[in-house]
Amino acid sequence: MVEYGVLVEIIHDGKLLLKKATRGVSAGKWNGPGGHKEEGETPEQCAIREVLEETGLKIENPFYHGVLKFHMNGGNQLAWVGHLFSVREFSGKLLKVSDDGGALKWFPIEKLPYKEMWDDDVYWMPHMLKGDMFDADFYFGKGNKTVIRHEIRINASR
Repeated sequence: MVEYGVLVEIIHDGKLLLKKATRGVSAGKWNGPGGHKEEGETPEQCAIREVLEETGLKIENPFYHGVLKFHMNGGNQLAWVGHLFSVREFSGKLLKVSDDGGALKWFPIEKLPYKEMWDDDVYWMPHMLKGDMFDADFYFGKGNKTVIRHEIRINASR
């Protein structure tokens, strides 16, 4: 069964806000806020809701980069589809920890903890930081530790 959700990267003063996941397949990894899309919710509505729940921040004008598709456990079967957004405008007070107890931390963009993030992040993060619109497919090997194949398609116009 394919799951659908969002990934949101919050950028401020040359830093990226990440949270340390405490549960699920991402436990122990640093990620941007995000999560599963609810019934009847648009990707943008989901992004706004997830960021508010996980960080306490209300985002404005999220920029839509595209779709990231994840094929897990060494197979070709699609497992997760994530709509990727970035945002530079927000209000509110950052929570001390996320809603699930994970740490929230601003990382300088030039010092992102890639070794503690999903293996695919190193491939698409530079495109997101440049403001590219793109779609991508990532194929993870057994155990979902490393990307064994990927394809990124830059969209000049959307």
